[in-house]
Amino acid sequence: MKQLPDEKTLLELLELAKDAEKKAKELCDLATEIDEKWRVRLEERSVARPVKSGN
Repeated sequence: MKQLPDEKTLLELLELAKDAEKKAKELCDLATEIDEKWRVRLEERSVARPVKSGN
């Protein structure tokens, strides 16, 4: 039967998981900020230059 890791190892793994979660959240927040910034710019551009129809 497989042995479970000792408590020290489990605590280290827990800390690594918490750090990874924090970094993932920071990256997600950054991606959201970039998305919002560019979405606004593109919307402003499309309002400033309406798309011409091919008629």
